[in-house]
Amino acid sequence: MTLKTNKLDDLRRLLDYTPVLDLIKGAALSPFASEALGDLRFMQHKGEIEIELTRVCELRDILINAAPFPLQVQNIEGDLDIAGVDGNLLSCEALVRIADTLATCRKLRDYLAKRKDANPELWGIALKIATYKDLEHELAAKVDFQAVQLKDTASPTLNQIRKEIARAEQAARKTLDNLFRKYAEKGYMQDSAMTITDGRLVFPVKSEHKNRIKGVVHNQSATGATFFIEPLESLQINNEIQHLKTRENREVERILRQLTALIHAELPGVRKNFNILVQFDVIHAKATFARDFNCVQPSFNDNNTIYILEGRHPLLRLHKKTADQVVPLNIKIDGDIKTLIISGPNAGGKSVAMKTVGLFALMLQSGIPIPAEPDSSMPVFDEIFADIGDFQSIEDDLSTFTSHIKGLCRILQDANSHSLVLLDEIGVGTDPNEGSALSIALLEELTRRGCKTLATTHHGNLKVFAFESDGVENGSMELDPETLQPSYRFKAGVPGSSYALEISRRMGLPENILSRSQEILGEKKYRVDRMLMELDKKSQKSQKLVDKLELDKIRLEGLSRLYRDKLEAVNREERMRRQEALEKAQAVLEASNALIEKTVREIREKQADKVAISSAKHAIKQQKERILEELDELDETGFEDKPSTSFTLANGMDVLWKTQNKVGTIIKIQEGEEKVLLQVGSMNFWVPRRELAPAPQTKARQPSRASVRIDTAPKSDVLPEIDVRGHLLDEAVEKVDKFLDDAVLAGWGEVRIIHGKGTGALRRGLADFLETHARVKNKKIGAWNEGDLGVTIVELH
Repeated sequence: MTLKTNKLDDLRRLLDYTPVLDLIKGAALSPFASEALGDLRFMQHKGEIEIELTRVCELRDILINAAPFPLQVQNIEGDLDIAGVDGNLLSCEALVRIADTLATCRKLRDYLAKRKDANPELWGIALKIATYKDLEHELAAKVDFQAVQLKDTASPTLNQIRKEIARAEQAARKTLDNLFRKYAEKGYMQDSAMTITDGRLVFPVKSEHKNRIKGVVHNQSATGATFFIEPLESLQINNEIQHLKTRENREVERILRQLTALIHAELPGVRKNFNILVQFDVIHAKATFARDFNCVQPSFNDNNTIYILEGRHPLLRLHKKTADQVVPLNIKIDGDIKTLIISGPNAGGKSVAMKTVGLFALMLQSGIPIPAEPDSSMPVFDEIFADIGDFQSIEDDLSTFTSHIKGLCRILQDANSHSLVLLDEIGVGTDPNEGSALSIALLEELTRRGCKTLATTHHGNLKVFAFESDGVENGSMELDPETLQPSYRFKAGVPGSSYALEISRRMGLPENILSRSQEILGEKKYRVDRMLMELDKKSQKSQKLVDKLELDKIRLEGLSRLYRDKLEAVNREERMRRQEALEKAQAVLEASNALIEKTVREIREKQADKVAISSAKHAIKQQKERILEELDELDETGFEDKPSTSFTLANGMDVLWKTQNKVGTIIKIQEGEEKVLLQVGSMNFWVPRRELAPAPQTKARQPSRASVRIDTAPKSDVLPEIDVRGHLLDEAVEKVDKFLDDAVLAGWGEVRIIHGKGTGALRRGLADFLETHARVKNKKIGAWNEGDLGVTIVELH
């Protein structure tokens, strides 16, 4: 099943796809690619769509990160048609175009062969390119690509003829120069130099002297004052030159026909190569658009879920100075929700949100990435239906309402569970009650069929219908309840008020009109609208609180991670010091043993008496004991982990966290994991049982030099992160530079720089600055749960 051409054209216009496609066509290198882009198919198979999107995104990454892509497209279609007829000959201009095309194909294949592991889908196309090195070599050997003519060396015959022509022309020039100088001295010449007429050298003779020079008159000036005469002396030479040039033309024609025959023999492969270049041109145009608008390839799901994260309508981006000025669309419609009813004030973004969903679906299924985050996900639709805008028709005598009904009839005729249906201002153009009833009945039917339907409305009955019906959900576009200005942010699960009376009051409508409107509207309806306003206000406050809590959570997780990393680093250092000390002690012990053995050997060799031997053994024993005592002392200072005296743990018990020398309270004991949740001050930590001991009754002793002490907060007031969003690059660099100095002094090993996503200019500028900073050991972009592209993690020296 495919969309019919006229239906697809209407859909493209309704969903703003046509101007987006015009942007892509503007990046095409050839009219063939531009034409192909205008005829893009609406693909309906997930595998086919994913392959095309992957190709585009591979080339997008090449345009961003790699060496220039070697693509150019010459118009050789007509040249190949000429070469297709046996016996035809191509001009030198045509041969140069074909040679350039063959060279481009070869370079393109070689380029992608080196990058085939990173770009497998593009390589899959390039692999089909045939190379014609012999043909290229033959063309290069015989055609001068710069002068666009055959080389003198194209054949021995041509070379000989051109040498003869050069000699003849030189002789003719010498003869005529002498003759011209002679006549010029007599004042016969109108100008100071000879000229060429019809390929022959002629003299510009004054009309009154034309009879004084014997020769052939080839032409005269418009005024009749000058006659162009070929002297008899040069006639024979010029005739010889013309004869040579005739021979030259015949030889050139023979060589061109020979070269054309070579192309004729390889015509199917050359034509296939040309078509592949056009295919690459189409992909290149899409990739250029994807690069310029930060487009990505989302995932495709089979559970009919629409999830757009940070989606930005391309045309809105064109009308804004920066990408940050476009409020992104974040919308998720789970698979079990068949119908979404979007309500809210006029000019609040309802239609734009709905059209963005339809535009993204149409772009993706045409093989065009979308300007959103890569975590976005979409289903694959068999068909997209849209009833958007005013379809009033004077020619067909149709009102707005009847035009809408006509469109709805077409939708009901074909829509199924694999369809996307977009309905703007459903039920308008007629009696509100009847329009609401028709709309509810229509949405019930579409929901029953399982269509994925998005409908915008102002009708309160539809909001109630969404609230009470399975598979139907409310949604709204957020409005600032204080200023009544739209924020263009989508909210799921909550219907929106039209704010008609409040907006009218802000616009200066007389109060008596508003009061009367409220009376007519009815207190109940007014109270519902007020309730929606208050609910909206509370929802926004709650969301701000959630955002703040999420930020605090991220910061706490970052702090906790920094503390853990710092503790691990200190522990690693301590273990190294312990190992070094033990190795040193072992070396001392081994040296002592060697000394003892040497002493005993010497005693025996000197045949000492038993008393002396006994005394020496006693001294040796004392030396061993002293060494063991030293090892024990090293052991007690923390060079070996000794198990603490066994004791029973219980919730609420105060214990000593030995590695931190901190007293905390047990909150939770994790069974089977040998860990307990310990509260130390205002922070909680999961601590292994072996690191705990009974809390001292008196003030805890200070740790020895070999122990480690980590406070729960740095001694400095410097936080481990800085936020430079909204700053110019120079300002951000200055702030980050000072922040890094302060962070090092405060003892931080790792910090976060929050710069936001935006266009990426601030992120890239800071990355260049950090690359050469003396205090920076390493840097990386934050993980998805650390702020993603909006955060840079910096490891400090």
